[in-house]
Amino acid sequence: MGRADGGVASDADRARQAAAATAALVASDLAHLVHPLTNHARLGESGPTVVVEGAGCELLLADGRRVLDGISGLWTVNLGYGRQELVEAAAAQMSRLAYCTTFGGTASPPAIELAERLALQTLGKDSAVFFTSGGSEANESAIKLARAHWASQGRPQKSVVLTHDRAYHGLAIATTQATGLAAYHEGFGPFAQDIHHFPAPYQYRCPAGVPCDPEQCGVCRGDALEEAIVAAGSDRVAAVLVEPVMGAGGAIVPPRGYLAAVRRVCDRHDVLLIADEVVTGFGRTGHWLGVQRDEVTPDLLTFAKGITNGYIPLGGVVLGAKLWSWLRDASQYDTPLMHGFTHSGHPVACAVAMACLDIIEREGLVAEVAARGTHLAAELARLTELEEVGDVRSVGLIAGIELVADRETRERFPPDQHRSQLVADELQMRGLRMRPLLDDILLFAPPFVISDEQITLAIDTIAETILDTRAAR
Repeated sequence: MGRADGGVASDADRARQAAAATAALVASDLAHLVHPLTNHARLGESGPTVVVEGAGCELLLADGRRVLDGISGLWTVNLGYGRQELVEAAAAQMSRLAYCTTFGGTASPPAIELAERLALQTLGKDSAVFFTSGGSEANESAIKLARAHWASQGRPQKSVVLTHDRAYHGLAIATTQATGLAAYHEGFGPFAQDIHHFPAPYQYRCPAGVPCDPEQCGVCRGDALEEAIVAAGSDRVAAVLVEPVMGAGGAIVPPRGYLAAVRRVCDRHDVLLIADEVVTGFGRTGHWLGVQRDEVTPDLLTFAKGITNGYIPLGGVVLGAKLWSWLRDASQYDTPLMHGFTHSGHPVACAVAMACLDIIEREGLVAEVAARGTHLAAELARLTELEEVGDVRSVGLIAGIELVADRETRERFPPDQHRSQLVADELQMRGLRMRPLLDDILLFAPPFVISDEQITLAIDTIAETILDTRAAR
């Protein structure tokens, strides 16, 4: 580009211009943008990460660095960045019909077609789909639907919902309480008293004692859930809401058979089972759905995130045959569903979701995740040689790396050391973006299109960074 004096801008000129533009963005961010799950005082010291471009599994930062996105945006960009088919699907639908409500019996072709496709691919031909804009809305809706179901059956006292004590189900009102992690509750109460928590099958720190034997452990066999239902009263419990694999709670992978045990307990006590597939749905575990690890069919199933590859917000609830039959029967008595959102069944989002599902199927990505997951598990095992790595766990392309101060006692680092945050910050400087979870657990959940070579490089980088940052402490 020519300069005013007729010369040509040098590399140094362009670098200065880029640096000035980035500095302006950073200043504006710090002045006006509220970030979720962020310490804004510390952000003022470190500055935000400004992302300007994405391609494949990589992100380009405003400062010119390229990093491997080890968290798929936020469990979301499963197909990688730069998927032109999704852009074209959105543009085509926008040019035809940019918005259509689903209130009052109105719908667009993409919403109708996606509802049928999701029903057939999840809970079967007798199921139906209620659309939302994301996972928090989806889980909030599932809780309301479960309670409405029992109320319509003349059993309004069945309002209690049980969730894991390491669960993350969103940050709306009911879903904040359903999220079992205490850090998400502080300062936002008071909450209603009809959402209770029961122990998660967190085998590394099993509440029934360590080491954990899943065959004998009361938590892993579902006994802890049954005790919670009995304590609350079977006649008061509406539903159990579980993640097939706990995401933000620590990438906790239940032992095989756990979800099947949960299903049996729910059936014994006439309680609905809600599966939160917001993270695990559409291939993340190496199965189409996370519940398929145990061949379990829930009564309600929630989804979001990867359904559109993060290109546009969309979520929803699949109502199984029992709930869908109830809802239609209730309508015979002129009882409308008094629940909904402005963007439920948004035609552009639904069109993008259809294109996204096409790609997953055409490229065989669920099988690819299973294959990459086997390689990831083998590579993760190398990290157990490090003094600070207490546990590694994974399924498909979800992995948790738990850092500890003492491997023998499993003692955690003092909270003020921010150990996982320090490691994650240094990893980004070295070209790998990861998410530090509570309790010094590092999350690795890359796009489905990551290669074995990129996985090996990522694990090498993690090992080196843990060692280097330990030496620098």
